[in-house]
Amino acid sequence: MKSNFKDQFNHFIEHYLVICLWLTLVILTYVGAGNIILVSLLGLMLCAIGFVQPNATVDYWLFVPLVLYNLLSLLSSYVTYGNIIDGYVAVQMVYVVIYLLLVSLSSKERFLLQQLAVLWASVVAVAGIGQFVYDAIVWEQAKRLGGFLSNPNALGIFLVISWLALLSCVERESDQQNVSRLSGILGYLEPLLLVALALTLSMGSFIAMAAGILVLIAAQKRQSSLTKAWQYGSELLAKASLGIGTGVLIYLAAARSHISWSCLPLLLYVLYLVISWKKFGRFLRVFPRCAAMISAIGVLVAGVTVMIRPNAITTFAERLEMMRNGWDYLIAHPFWGVGPYRWRILNLYDSDKYFNTWHIHNTLLHIAVELGGIAALLLIIMLVRCWRTRKKAVQKAQIASFFAHNLLDVSFFYLGITTMCLITIGESFCQQTLPKGIMQLLLALMLMMFGCNLYCCLMLTG
Repeated sequence: MKSNFKDQFNHFIEHYLVICLWLTLVILTYVGAGNIILVSLLGLMLCAIGFVQPNATVDYWLFVPLVLYNLLSLLSSYVTYGNIIDGYVAVQMVYVVIYLLLVSLSSKERFLLQQLAVLWASVVAVAGIGQFVYDAIVWEQAKRLGGFLSNPNALGIFLVISWLALLSCVERESDQQNVSRLSGILGYLEPLLLVALALTLSMGSFIAMAAGILVLIAAQKRQSSLTKAWQYGSELLAKASLGIGTGVLIYLAAARSHISWSCLPLLLYVLYLVISWKKFGRFLRVFPRCAAMISAIGVLVAGVTVMIRPNAITTFAERLEMMRNGWDYLIAHPFWGVGPYRWRILNLYDSDKYFNTWHIHNTLLHIAVELGGIAALLLIIMLVRCWRTRKKAVQKAQIASFFAHNLLDVSFFYLGITTMCLITIGESFCQQTLPKGIMQLLLALMLMMFGCNLYCCLMLTG
């Protein structure tokens, strides 16, 4: 018994970096767009861990634009406010440290971290479903699920990215024909992610999910034939339709039936789905016509979802107005922007409609408006590089989903969502060793910045 405990402890110590990065994801899931004090403390810890890493193999076409983006953000904050606390860099700088630690992991450790990340997303999904049912029955408030991220749209894309990551984990294990205990568990968790996604009623997340699915089907067509791609797409859509359709039924039972507790029996059905999910997948593979019929129901599910949220079209129209307003400021300040978090204030006093939000709901446009076109170009370079250096279709599907959502929303600013992408999107096949001296210099500079941010915030709050 003592020997077994010692072996487990030694195994934990061997993978301490994986555990630290997983805990980082858990913490950042809660902080939304950022809590400077908490992120600074986390950044200090991660920088300290980075100093003891032997080496890191980075993709320079991804790493250098990421560093330059943060430098531009730092400069813009200082020019606008005379400090670096009031801009993006105070919290987004943590992306650089997370990336450096991720590329310090071995391939086996990165895969373990991806599995743990999907497992955490499943916990988020289960807690969200429980929260929705509790609010509906006890408080009679059946509203869109925001969960740990406190925002339905943010939770929606978080679950979409996690769902695609789950597919990637299951696919990798099936290719190796050596399913670990953790991967065996993950195979049952897919319906939980889909049900929770449905409860968010996030149209932008559904569009992002559709973009990812299209990438998967197109990749399947290139690798095999149109028939195989059709069968693969039918199987994928059938699973998505069943999971999301169940979530929609739970929402309707809680919000529209006037008998909120009627959603409880559906929870038993969700449990049955979890237990039978792998068997359902085998059924779809054996009977492809049934898969096609079930996937066709997805059209009905989509229609019902739109009917539940009749204001979705109005919301989309308002976002288009918001983007048009942002374009006016971009034309006037194309290179350096108006400064971080300045668009909201300018919009308050201009002659256009006041949108009462901190971000234009198009990440690239918002970055271009506030930090300038150069910063937006750096983000585009990173996006293209990620796309071109990923081999697997599921990884490209994650990139497509994340990009599509950021054209309609601001998920890049949610630290937990972007960290989930960094962790699960996989490693580039174009990596070179970063000199240890440069890595330690960068970590030292970021350590000082996190420390200064923490000190300034504590002085201000004290």
